[in-house]
Amino acid sequence: MSDNLKQVDLAKATLKVFTNQGEDLAEVRHVIHYFYGGNFPALESALKELGYTTRLTVKEDGVVAERHEAIGEEWRTTTLRNLCELADIYGVEYDGWEASMTRPKATQPSQKPSAWLSKIFGKKS
Repeated sequence: MSDNLKQVDLAKATLKVFTNQGEDLAEVRHVIHYFYGGNFPALESALKELGYTTRLTVKEDGVVAERHEAIGEEWRTTTLRNLCELADIYGVEYDGWEASMTRPKATQPSQKPSAWLSKIFGKKS
């Protein structure tokens, strides 16, 4: 197994963090992938064909690829595996991925606004 393909196994633990946080892995979210070294022009072209938006890293020593997609076990074993294999083809190090989590909905204050305002301003209700 190549070093890049090890990322597929590592992703299993990351996906577990998502599910432990109550995330629905079928939900489409923003996903970012990082690649370093190798043939950037060819890699970027291949990634664009797969629907990714690409850009060079700030130091121009890597490629960042982004798109919105659902993550989960099938994604891990197909899409992520394909990206790692693509990195191998172009002599690039696949340096992992990150994805957004949905933010919990804001909870409503337990007190009426007039009650907390009176505490702030020292007024009696």
